[in-house]
Amino acid sequence: MEDKSVPALTTQVEPTLKNTLGIDMGLKEFLVTSEGESVPIPQYYRSSQQRLKTLQKRLSRKKKGSKRWLKAVKAVAKQHKKVADQRKDFHFKTANELLSKADVIAHENLNIKGLAKTRLSKSINDAGWGQFLTILTVKAGNAGQKTVAVNPKNTSQDCSNCGKKVPKELSQRTHSCPHCGTVIDRDVNAAINIKNRAAGHSVLKARGVRRGTGTAKREAHTIASA
Repeated sequence: MEDKSVPALTTQVEPTLKNTLGIDMGLKEFLVTSEGESVPIPQYYRSSQQRLKTLQKRLSRKKKGSKRWLKAVKAVAKQHKKVADQRKDFHFKTANELLSKADVIAHENLNIKGLAKTRLSKSINDAGWGQFLTILTVKAGNAGQKTVAVNPKNTSQDCSNCGKKVPKELSQRTHSCPHCGTVIDRDVNAAINIKNRAAGHSVLKARGVRRGTGTAKREAHTIASA
């Protein structure tokens, strides 16, 4: 007998430039969309560190196995659960907001486990990228929508307007293209590239630009970096 307790995942929708929203996930902002909107990182774990430190200190003073030790263990566990619940609630609300704006949500195919082993591990784990993308993907599938993971190579370096590579250091928060004159927030530029890749959109081909023969120019717009 077919189990109907869980809605079947539907992936009929195909990404296009009209139905896709690109998101660039980061540690400065939780995410920035291809429409220029940003969602800040709540940093639930970091904000509760002092409380956890106090509880851990109390625990260390108790005799292991005693009633007071068990009570202290429960207090620490309760605080960790509070942080986890806050983060999960944030992820669900953010996923709902994104899915209300587009049928397809495109994101980078990140090696989250690998990144979590770097010096940025605390920030990455606090943001909870993996849990968020899982929630987003399941909710999208159940609603007949879709998430698409794209190659993350050079999403921040390539110009989303003309396609030319514009090298920049991580500290440079504004994308300023010397080829076509586009000036835009670095993360918004990346989010637009992510959207384009998901939709199979080639910037140069779409604009009729031939490599080496000049670039298409448009009125540049600026989004102030945070």
